[in-house]
Amino acid sequence: MQTEKASIVQVYSSPTMTTKLPRPSTSSSSSSLPPPRHLHTTTRQDDRSSVPTIVTKPRLPRGRRRLLQDEEERKARRKAQCKLNQRRYRARQRGLISKLSLETDVWHKHLQDLREYRDFLHAYFAPCVWIKDDRRSLLVANYYLRTFRAGFTLHSTESSSLQDNFIRLVCAPGLVTQGAMTDGIEALLLQLKRYTSYHGTFEMQPQDVEMIYAPRQQQQQQQEQEQDEEDCVEEKVSWIVQAKGRVKLRISRDTLMLVYPHVMRHYDRLAQRVMGQTIEPEFTTTFYFDACARVTKLDHHVDFAGAFFRLLESPEDVAMLLEGALISPFSELGLDPQDTAAETALTRGCKQLSLKYILL
Repeated sequence: MQTEKASIVQVYSSPTMTTKLPRPSTSSSSSSLPPPRHLHTTTRQDDRSSVPTIVTKPRLPRGRRRLLQDEEERKARRKAQCKLNQRRYRARQRGLISKLSLETDVWHKHLQDLREYRDFLHAYFAPCVWIKDDRRSLLVANYYLRTFRAGFTLHSTESSSLQDNFIRLVCAPGLVTQGAMTDGIEALLLQLKRYTSYHGTFEMQPQDVEMIYAPRQQQQQQQEQEQDEEDCVEEKVSWIVQAKGRVKLRISRDTLMLVYPHVMRHYDRLAQRVMGQTIEPEFTTTFYFDACARVTKLDHHVDFAGAFFRLLESPEDVAMLLEGALISPFSELGLDPQDTAAETALTRGCKQLSLKYILL
């Protein structure tokens, strides 16, 4: 019994991979210990005594297994990072393509605007033999409605400069527009900017443009007596062109802040009803031209009352909305930014003024 235990202890302590064990005793008193689980027992085929052998499987050192596991984790992280970098690269490429496409569309539109402006200049400065054949007044009115159909272009310097040059070209220095008796050109540009920036959307839809007054047929000598276009003064010869249509305006939060501040302060229910709604008031624009086909007076009227009545269907709500609105009788939006009283009223009405109003 002790001999068998000693042989088993020798097997555990032996550094060899394969060890022969003595034949176990068949006596009932033998209680040999079972071999360890990591040892595999086999029987040699060439040995008649069938002595069992124990084969141990080689194990990698603990540090080696750790290195292999870390290497696999690094490969997995590197693979995931490569996929992420590829997705980011493709996203940047798609964004660049979209940006270039948008810029291309913008430049195509600007090129089209330049071509239209060139055609307008050719027709505007074309020599006219008879006054009765002078159609420059209709040309100016139609081009005005077309170039400002979406309002003043605030997001494009090229398009806005083109619109600014057109206004300064066709308007007389002493232009009288709406309620402005002086600096009419600047007042007109300011109102165009405010109509555009104070509303979520602005779209002018002219329906009818007609000449309501034209001078009688005169001799060609009357035109030759004029020295040049810069010396043109107010004369009896004039044209009056009137345009009618609708303008689509979307009421935004900026609209309530800058045009209807009293609604934001006192009538929250009414503000919720009109905010985000689109109105289509009718407008009437009347152009007065001199003999040089320059605009000397421009009247612009927008029927806000009718548009809000169709929206609210309540004369009391319409009166409540327009009673404190910053709209002049000449359909001018807002107040003069240089007027201290106006700035104080607006600041009291809403301390968080829109950046659009500050810029304008």
